[in-house]
Amino acid sequence: MSRCDNLLLGIDLGSSRTAVISSRGYREMTASVVGYPKDLIGLKLLGKSQVFGAEALQHHSALTLYQPLEEGLICEANYYNYNTAYELLKHVIAKARDAAGGGAVCGAIALPVRASVHNKEKIAELASDLLDVALIVAKPFSVAYQLERFSNSIIVDIGADTVDICAMKGTVPRLDDQVTLTRAGNYIDSRFEALVAERYPELQLSRTQLRLIKEQFSLVGSYGGPVLTSLRAHGMPVEVDLTPELRSACESIIPDILEHLVTMVKGFDPEVQPEVLENIFLAGGGSLIQGIDEVVALHLVEYGDVDVRCIDNVGFMGAQGALKLAQDLDPEVWGQVGFRHGAAPFPPPAGQEKS
Repeated sequence: MSRCDNLLLGIDLGSSRTAVISSRGYREMTASVVGYPKDLIGLKLLGKSQVFGAEALQHHSALTLYQPLEEGLICEANYYNYNTAYELLKHVIAKARDAAGGGAVCGAIALPVRASVHNKEKIAELASDLLDVALIVAKPFSVAYQLERFSNSIIVDIGADTVDICAMKGTVPRLDDQVTLTRAGNYIDSRFEALVAERYPELQLSRTQLRLIKEQFSLVGSYGGPVLTSLRAHGMPVEVDLTPELRSACESIIPDILEHLVTMVKGFDPEVQPEVLENIFLAGGGSLIQGIDEVVALHLVEYGDVDVRCIDNVGFMGAQGALKLAQDLDPEVWGQVGFRHGAAPFPPPAGQEKS
């Protein structure tokens, strides 16, 4: 493996958070946000021209914030979004390299399915002067690889901007084995805000505050609750019960997931479909919604025995799978499982498309 023996990275570049794990034990989670001071006061306050992650969110009123991915894609027409992806990757890779004491770095980068299909060459370009060799793969595939679920299973990654569903059939997933839905975590946020505003028009609502409530109390069906919290109306604190609004908002993404799960199951050979139904895995931040595994399973019982499981260590699973790929495979053959920067990728097997 020559020049990449020094340091290997697994990177999960998400719309909401970016996770990094190294072959030397480093791990870090960073909010996928880059902030630039709005004016000289912001520059004076922060003492630097750009800030990342939690620090950017903490000082959001003084900053203009940018996130690299919108609905799972880099907006190439928007210079700031394109530049944000580069600066964010540069920041997280530099921290991992510094923790290892420098040296050559190879990295496997897991992306939402839409980004891995449409933006993988752009991401590889961005990574070209940050990594010696880069592998670009779809996040659901990296999760499946970490779980060692290579066949007769389905991964559902519920992220901030997208829900990615991937069918594992014993090969590297092809384009028709994957689908992306755009009703995901951010859609829940907007629905939640609208429902709360409709019921409590006097409240002063902040999307950030409501997102924190969602992350703490999210629920579907009869699970979880009650969602009791203090908000403000006319500058004064008010105690409110947001249980029905949050439940309705969280449940709003389930019909699309169920529809495409059924389509994915039907795409397997009929003799293995019963096994597939017992190997459905939910990943991503949305898998933390209380009861979502049980509700999804309940709506699939007419197709047979169903087992839907939420994976553990959800925040780092994509990065762990990417690192495992990087460790298991010589960089010379990375092109067989994804888009590879650093040398011409191997051609796919006959009759298969590149993932």
